[in-house]
Amino acid sequence: MVNAKRLPMARGLGKTERIDAWWKSPLAMSIYLGIAVIYASWRGFMEADFWIFEGFGASACENWDVAKTLDDVSVCQTMAIESEGSHVLSPLYSPLIFPKSDLVPKMFWWMSPAMFILIIPAGFRGTCYYYRKAYYRSFMANPAACAVSTPFGDYNGERRLFLFQNLHRYFMYLAVAYLFILSFDVYLATQFHEGNSDSFGISVGTLVLAINVLLLSGYTLGCHSFRHMVGGIKDQFGGGVGKTAEACWKACTGLNKHHNKWAIFSLFWVMFSDFYVYMCTSGVWTDIVLMGGL
Repeated sequence: MVNAKRLPMARGLGKTERIDAWWKSPLAMSIYLGIAVIYASWRGFMEADFWIFEGFGASACENWDVAKTLDDVSVCQTMAIESEGSHVLSPLYSPLIFPKSDLVPKMFWWMSPAMFILIIPAGFRGTCYYYRKAYYRSFMANPAACAVSTPFGDYNGERRLFLFQNLHRYFMYLAVAYLFILSFDVYLATQFHEGNSDSFGISVGTLVLAINVLLLSGYTLGCHSFRHMVGGIKDQFGGGVGKTAEACWKACTGLNKHHNKWAIFSLFWVMFSDFYVYMCTSGVWTDIVLMGGL
């Protein structure tokens, strides 16, 4: 019997015999994810009505008593572009569940609309296999890179608190349903209204939301759990249903091959989509109508 032999390795944070710039990738990823988390948290709390957040968004609106129902939120909000007659809703606030309305009990009025729904995309990405690798390396140095030591001892699996990661497939179900909601938002962004009239149109905001759905679809439908659900669970494909499952599985496999790129680009575009809406509602940018509209 061959006995396993542990190779000598320097111990301690970042200790390694590698001579390449191994630290560039985890450093870049930590900066990228850090900026995304900070921005999403800031924007998610912006419409909240407590502590320092009362000075932002709807909480700072002088006409809040007039615009406290869902029909009037466009007067005091940074969540959706309404100025051109269309409705371009930020993906961080979709679906729009506005606390300060007659639809929500008063005990929840202090909350931001994003607090109701951000748990879904955050839970899906946080338990994603690719993101787990990314933030384990970038934030926990466990390990920071291959053949690079960690001060936390050898990796021995996701246990205890990290069993939460097993909820990934359930977040995946919600993320797939979320795609339909965001697709409906794109449809709403093509409906321009003024008085009793309405017209089809496309603005820059419409295209921003459409690209967001495209990138999120590539990321979500290329998910390992989704790929397993549509065909990976089968030992063989046969018959009409089997051929359909095989086609879906192959399509998901094609997306899965570039899962890391879909993950990175889709996260950036979600943040950019919200930033675009924020800039337009703040009066810095204007949502230009490209065709149709009113």
